[in-house]
Amino acid sequence: MIKDKHKQMKHSKIVIGGMRFSSAENAREVIHKAIDCGFNYIDVSPAYCRNDGIGSEEWVGAALQDPAYRDKVMVSTKCAPGNGGMQLGDFRKEGGFGVRSADELQQVFDQSLSRMNLPRVDWYHLWTTHTMEQFNEAMKPGGWYDGVMANKDKWSHLGITTHADSDTAIAFLESGKFEAITIPLNVINTTRLRVVDYCNANNIRVIAMNPFAGGFLAQHEQLKELALRYLMRLDVHPLIGFSAVEEVDYAKMIEDTMDDYPLSVDEILAEVNTLIDTSEKRCTACGYCTPCPQDIVVGAALSYYNLYKYMGMEEAKQAFQNKQWEAGLVLKNCVQCGICEKRCPNGLPVLEIIRDANRILYAEAV
Repeated sequence: MIKDKHKQMKHSKIVIGGMRFSSAENAREVIHKAIDCGFNYIDVSPAYCRNDGIGSEEWVGAALQDPAYRDKVMVSTKCAPGNGGMQLGDFRKEGGFGVRSADELQQVFDQSLSRMNLPRVDWYHLWTTHTMEQFNEAMKPGGWYDGVMANKDKWSHLGITTHADSDTAIAFLESGKFEAITIPLNVINTTRLRVVDYCNANNIRVIAMNPFAGGFLAQHEQLKELALRYLMRLDVHPLIGFSAVEEVDYAKMIEDTMDDYPLSVDEILAEVNTLIDTSEKRCTACGYCTPCPQDIVVGAALSYYNLYKYMGMEEAKQAFQNKQWEAGLVLKNCVQCGICEKRCPNGLPVLEIIRDANRILYAEAV
């Protein structure tokens, strides 16, 4: 019965991220509150909140043992052929990484169902797949995809989660195997909007992860509101890693007031730009300089630089340093080839800006 219900369930605008819970009780309170607010999709993974042999999968499962809540929500989990970054990984069953054979997929899939004490999930995602090498590894005979298809009676929909550039992400979707994609997208990183356009034209659901750029945008009240309202204006589903019921209340308030909110998408972006107070010409993350031979997403990386340099947000620098596992943000890999500067529609001295950003963003705190 649950299977049929969830196949017909309309996807809520805001979805629940399971990566920031602090305990089983915290997870239960947050999940129940979010479901009561109408948020009906939970994103979890084998690795989230994992400590001393327990984590989000167990906590989500426990919170959903009450049928009144399980019947109202879709559950998604996932695993990866890679190591969480840009490489293929060795098999790590507990965290769901390095899943490169159908047998390994079976082990991780069964582990997730056991941890959540559920007979099936509604969505299963190919997780942290950022390169064609990782994608091809998942699709090889006897690999991740074959393992998933051997369990097709235990899930309803397939998705993919990636930090790849737009061209690569769209190539993944052109395989026709996925009904949803989860990508980084927020008010200071709009470089993957072409993926959104492709998905909107092809009836593929877009889940926008990192809505607050790893949380640091939420440290500034005005940026916090603008960041969430920006995604609410797009045809995407913001994925929020709730850690407290108050955060759920805030998201619900934003959702409930969108009809009366006066700013359009472009006006929201313009408002963000007014907060970055500078007379200097600066990168606006338009994305026209991509692709980069070093796989750097220059606009995304320089967004952290802008907020640190011009708004004094120490959190932006820390967030940048914490996300150096993501190839697109490894600005120190720049070899000063000049391709981005030649493509810049605003004629910016991009190489000079990158040099200054490297000097500032990689400097240790005094």
